[in-house]
Parts: sequence; structure tokens; C-alpha cells
Amino acid sequence: MVPALLALTLAVAGGVSAREAPDATLDREAGSSMDALVVPLASYNSDEKLGFGLAGGAYLYRDGKRPYAHALAGQVFMTTGGVQSHFLRYDGPQFLGTGVRLEARLDYRRERFAPYFGPGNNSAPDYGGEERSGLYTYERLNAGGWLRVRIGRPSALPQPYVGYSYRLTSVRPGEGSLLAQRRPLGVEGGLTGQVLVGIVRDTRDDESDPSRGGSQELALRIGGRATGSDYDYGQATVTLRGFVPLGRRLVLGGRIAGDWLFGDVPFYEWPNLGGLLGSEGIGGISSVRGIARHRYTGTLKLLGNAELRATLAEPRLLGRRIKVGGVLFADAGRAWSEESYDGPWYRLHTAGGVGVRLAHGAAVARFDFGISRDRQAVYFMFGQMF
Repeated sequence: MVPALLALTLAVAGGVSAREAPDATLDREAGSSMDALVVPLASYNSDEKLGFGLAGGAYLYRDGKRPYAHALAGQVFMTTGGVQSHFLRYDGPQFLGTGVRLEARLDYRRERFAPYFGPGNNSAPDYGGEERSGLYTYERLNAGGWLRVRIGRPSALPQPYVGYSYRLTSVRPGEGSLLAQRRPLGVEGGLTGQVLVGIVRDTRDDESDPSRGGSQELALRIGGRATGSDYDYGQATVTLRGFVPLGRRLVLGGRIAGDWLFGDVPFYEWPNLGGLLGSEGIGGISSVRGIARHRYTGTLKLLGNAELRATLAEPRLLGRRIKVGGVLFADAGRAWSEESYDGPWYRLHTAGGVGVRLAHGAAVARFDFGISRDRQAVYFMFGQMF
């Protein structure tokens, strides 16, 4: 937990917070005009191994603009598991004094050992937990970005959003790999241009570390020749989140997500769930902790998470109060594919575990230990899971 304490200490001292480091919201006292800070990053998870890098953020504050008027955040990050993940992001709540929130992002991600187990809820039955196996991995590069506009502020009223994303994906299957043997649609890589639309109702009391309220989101993305895509396909996602306080120090939180990919879907999209935040599944740090990343994927996915979050102590660090918390969690998910037999509808892949949280304002560091039938896994990163 030393890297978490280091990054969180810098965030407390300098006013920067993180989901992917400083890419998050922050309130500032009246009279301040700007914050800028670069912090070292360190993380670990059983799928991508030890990660390290730098993240920076610049925040411009103006009276009447909360949490800020403009924010620019960036990250340079790599892991010992062969991952490079870099981004530059802009966020403009109440852009130009209007009720519009403008967001834009450019990113680059390269994976030397991207996982591929095949489609469906019963994929790769002979997989024995080997790490970076040449049979179940391939090399992938993603580069692109997106632009998104949200109309109105988060409230009990639905908030629509629209946007556009464009991405280049390069795929290099290893000789003798499962991907090279099966060669599903998308093995040649290609361009993906998509229109994004959605609507969200958000009543959470805190966007980064909620204790009550919830959010409901319906998201759709569509791509084809007209939008600059090499593949004609779409994605519809429904996500429900809810949080209930159980006294002053306990919060029960839950998330349910359903995702449907339709059309001519490239295989590298099978794990992705859509929406404002997005996630991957089934398996990994953002879906079912304790199951290998992308272990079960398909054109239809169902995901559920439950967490009992407890505030254990609130010590002061550098004059600021830090919330130290513990978590008990249970995760479950399922995938369907037209290309495979997925078993009975009730066959879920489940995992559970415990975690630790360190939080100050919008800065949240989390450490999770997940156990599934297949393996045990450790995760350390920034931001609540949902």
C-alpha cells in the first residue's frame, strides 16, 4: 500500500485526484484560480502486473463554476506485463458558460499479451491459469480518441449525451496461438468510427465515492461505413448503480449491467461494455475480480457486483482527513455467443473477496483481493469499481 499512500498524499497536498490519476473532479476553495501537479503512479493487478508512470493535471477555477471551469489531464503509464497506456483528456463542465459539459480524450494503448480465450461462457475449457501463454495471448495496439457532449447537470432529471469516437486497432496473432488458429472477424484489425448517444439519470451524492443515491444509464454506439468504420456493428448497454447507507459508517452498493453487441462485431470488442465509464468482462479488475481478464466474452454479457463498504478510521495526513475503509464484495457475470454452446442460462461465473480503500475527496485508492473457483488475484489501482 506504500505506492497508494504516496500518490494519495501528493493528491491531498496538491489538490489533484485520480481515477486514472488526475482524471477526476475536485472542489476548490473560493479565491483560488489554478492547480497544476504531476504525480508518480504505481499500481498492480494479477493480469497486467506492476505498473508505473507519471500523471499530471491542470485545473482552472472560476467563481460559480464547480467543480472547476476547465481541466486538462494526462498520463504516461506502463507495466511489467507488457502494457503501455497513455492518454490526454479535457473536461469542461458548463463549457463557455452554457449547460453543456464538453469532454474529449486521445489515448494510446499497446498490449504485448492481450488475452484471447475464444467466445462464450465456456471458452477454453483446457485453460489451466498459465500467465502470458502464447496459446491464449496476442499483440494488440489501440490508438484513437473520442469527443462527447453532455447536456445539463447530473440530477434527478435525465441527462442526454452525444459523441463520436474513432480508433485504429492493430492485431498481431502469435504463431500457433488460439487466435491464429480460429481467425475470427477482426483478426486483421482495422478502423472503428462510431456515433455515441445515451441518457443518464444520476442522483448520487458523490460522483467518485458515493454513499447514497444511484444512477441509471442507457447507452448506444453505432458504426458503419458512413461513420468511418471498417465494421458495421452496434452496442447497447444498460447500467444500474445504487447505494444505501446502513448507519453512519456502512454503505451497501450494487451495480447491474447488461450489454448487447449486434451486427458484424470484431472479436476485440467482445469484452467491452459501453456507457460513460465502460468496463471489461467477464473477468478482471472492472468486472469479476478473481477471474482472469477477458476470460469469458461474447456478444451478450450480464454483470453484477455488490459491495459492503465500511469506514474504519479517519486519521489526518498533512493536515487533511483521510478516510480508511474496508470492503467485502461479491461479483458475478455471464457471457453468451452465437458461436458456442454456453450452457444453461443460470450458469454464472462468480468471485468474492475483501478490499481496502484510502480516500480524500475525489481521490480514492483501492486494493482488492479476489477469489474465484479458478484462481486468486490481487488488484491495486485508483477509483471505486462502480
